[in-house]
Amino acid sequence: MKEQTVERYIRKYLINKGWKIRKAPKRIGEHGVDIHAWNPKWRRLLFIEVKGGSGKHKHQELHSAFYNVLGQIISRMDKEGNHPKRARIYALGIPNEWLRVYKNKVKKMKYAWKLLKLRIFLVKVGGTVIEKPYTFFLK
Repeated sequence: MKEQTVERYIRKYLINKGWKIRKAPKRIGEHGVDIHAWNPKWRRLLFIEVKGGSGKHKHQELHSAFYNVLGQIISRMDKEGNHPKRARIYALGIPNEWLRVYKNKVKKMKYAWKLLKLRIFLVKVGGTVIEKPYTFFLK
């Protein structure tokens, strides 16, 4: 599933859950977080880095995307990251078919994953979005 498709489905999911999208989709070459949203009810900001495939080198891009997306989201965190008293939530958005590979990679970095406390948005082929806490990847 292409990155633009993953991002489009996550944006639609967030809007249906009451989030207000603060940033239009990025243009080619534009920097910054992929999805920046605000929830007026919870008074929280949401920053999501999204990854998807291009279809050319599926196996290679799946593995390299894991480290790229982690680096991107970490570079956007402030010093308290996903601390429960902060008004920020940091998350990753990926195709659901990448789930098994990502779980295996997370199991090799349990301590770091517990520190990051990233929320994960998994997008299925039909457009269904499944939201998971970081603890799901530690099981």
